[in-house]
Amino acid sequence: MQTWRMDTHLLPEFIDTLRAWGTVWSPVERRPGVFALEAIDDVSMARPEALRTVIPFKKLLLKPRFVMMTRDRAGGARESDDGDTGHNVFFGAHPCDIHALRILDLLYLSDFVDPYYKRNRERLTIIGYGCWPDDKCFCQSMNVSTADRDFDLFLTPLDGRFMITVNSSRGDDIVRSNTSLFQRGVHQDTRDYVKRLHDRAKSFKLELDITDLPYILELKKDDPVWDELGKKCLCCGSCSMVCPTCSCFNVHDEIRGEGRAARLRTWDACLFKDYVTVAGGHNFRSDRADRVRNRYYHKQEAFVREFGMPSCVGCGRCIENCPTGINVVEVFRHVRGEL
Repeated sequence: MQTWRMDTHLLPEFIDTLRAWGTVWSPVERRPGVFALEAIDDVSMARPEALRTVIPFKKLLLKPRFVMMTRDRAGGARESDDGDTGHNVFFGAHPCDIHALRILDLLYLSDFVDPYYKRNRERLTIIGYGCWPDDKCFCQSMNVSTADRDFDLFLTPLDGRFMITVNSSRGDDIVRSNTSLFQRGVHQDTRDYVKRLHDRAKSFKLELDITDLPYILELKKDDPVWDELGKKCLCCGSCSMVCPTCSCFNVHDEIRGEGRAARLRTWDACLFKDYVTVAGGHNFRSDRADRVRNRYYHKQEAFVREFGMPSCVGCGRCIENCPTGINVVEVFRHVRGEL
């Protein structure tokens, strides 16, 4: 791992050089305090310090809706490249995003490799950016407030400069292709980085105690909190759509007339009523409380049993976007009997 420094005023030029590696995507402010992850033509639009975009980077790996294959009038079927997102650069990935990427890799590249995800993942360049938490961030509680792998370059803002961490051969190629932008790191950079790390750790306002949480959840399957949540939750799926690690999808066929058809894959959510409806019309989780509980258990209990870590990264998107104000931290505090 190498460390470099770059003057702050060189950031626009640096962003512009990233175009050689693909379409550059960055948080863009669409209205005050509301950020979208968009492809940028004007580097001045990039807002890498933005804490969270409404829809996370997972759309660069798997489109919300794409055609898997088509059938023509003669009855011939062929695979579609509609799911191909091309070469992309995600500029402004925060530590929680980078850890979310690791979780998606576990889901899609472990036992049964998802070819659509794999193809787009191999062509995605990750440029991390150091953030500062607000009152909805609890990534520190999830032990993912910093990142030391799974990115190509990481920019940490310091006074008048960035500390640049190189973590891949692709990141090294980017630096070597633009040597005029970088200088070797010095001891003062390290001292300032450590101080920033310390100050940032103290700035977190929201905490979630995950000590023995999977076991506590196992004991609390019949806790009244799930019925209370079922009455409050609309099961609209907003939390699933904005979550960087939610991976539910559906596959369905669409008849397009004159003997033509298409097989599509779309984002889905376990909160939707029809998600677990099977042949014959039986629904295993027809009750809203069951669906709400299932989502929370997947994040903090089932995924832990399967992969040894939660599938929540504490980004705060679900808190920010829930129309009824459900706060995941408060939910687990209720489960623990703290509220």
